Amino acid sequence: MLLRLALVLCLALCSFARVAAQENDAPVGRVEIRVELPAETPYVGEPLRLVLRSAIRGRILLDHIIQPSLVDFDWQQFGVDSSSEEMIDGFWTPVVERVLMIYPLRAGRLTIPPFTRRIAYRIEESGKVEAEYASAPFEIEVRARDGLAPPGESFLPAKSLRISDAWEPEPDKIPFGETARRTVTVEAEGVTADRLPPLPNFRAPGIITFAAPVERRTIVTDQGPIARAVYRWSVRPVSSISAFAPPIRIAWFDIATRRMREAVAPERRVAFIEAARERAAARLRESHGLLAPQPLIAALASFVATAALVFLLAAASSERRLARRPAALGALRRAARAGDAAAFRRAASQLAQADRAGWRAVVTREDIGAQLAALDAFLYGRDSAASPPALAPLGRAIAAGWARRGEELRGRG
Repeated sequence: MLLRLALVLCLALCSFARVAAQENDAPVGRVEIRVELPAETPYVGEPLRLVLRSAIRGRILLDHIIQPSLVDFDWQQFGVDSSSEEMIDGFWTPVVERVLMIYPLRAGRLTIPPFTRRIAYRIEESGKVEAEYASAPFEIEVRARDGLAPPGESFLPAKSLRISDAWEPEPDKIPFGETARRTVTVEAEGVTADRLPPLPNFRAPGIITFAAPVERRTIVTDQGPIARAVYRWSVRPVSSISAFAPPIRIAWFDIATRRMREAVAPERRVAFIEAARERAAARLRESHGLLAPQPLIAALASFVATAALVFLLAAASSERRLARRPAALGALRRAARAGDAAAFRRAASQLAQADRAGWRAVVTREDIGAQLAALDAFLYGRDSAASPPALAPLGRAIAAGWARRGEELRGRG
């Protein structure tokens, strides 16, 4: 009897030991989330940083983080999961962190459902066992952004925003017949590049613009994302008359001061360099001298005589250039007959280089300048449905203008 009692007691102790060993082998852990909120209630669309933190100690075989469906938020994972070890409850415990940028989609009290970390671990004599650890739901109060941005305009919340405007060459020093490259760069701290606005509207009378694709990039830093967008245009004046590129304005919400702000690329004058020189000479002629006119009479007479001589020589030279009908004029006519718009434009550029003064006189004619602008829009514009102007009549008009210019110069002689 005593032997049987001892055997039963031994079996009970062994069973208790096995259960205790299994409990000791079971992992210990927790999963929690926190959202970095501003001092005031966030607005719809404002970026919020969500940090998922999970710490589990045990012999883990398989590990998987299950993210809930964030139906009330737009979101983007920021970087990759990071792993470290921390002293928790007296034990070194592996810790995994994941960072998301979340953007509320509507106003009201929104709930972030639990994140779950599912693991499989091994215990003695029982093989593999699965377990789950979940975070508690997290609630956020969000308010509408009524009155912050005009209807239809994008809402861009950021920690900071910078805009730079670069021209190559300078917009008022464009060589005649050529184009300038305008580059506007926008950098916003605290948001991803997909949140930056689309290509700004850059159109103005007297200017032809051809936009390049927008370049976007998100730079990952320890302080958060930095969004960068680069907008580029090719810019050309329509004629020798200067025009003005309007300012580019980007409205954004400063999440630090909780106020709307505006970044501006200023208005710039756009002109060919020859037109700028002519305006400078006109201003010089209109300015009042500081000296009395009497001592300058002799110098003025000498200047007039010299200028007249130079003008006559230049007119004669221009007349000879116009009269000899450069080879580019023949290339222009051949391209018109073949219907080759690109070759036609190259020949027109060669004519401009042959005699810039003569070309300016020809291209200022309304029937020629407008048609050339339409040709440029067809060749370099973004509208694939645009059609080129009739090349044959345009070629005849340019040839007639070239010849008429030569007759005018000969008549002056």
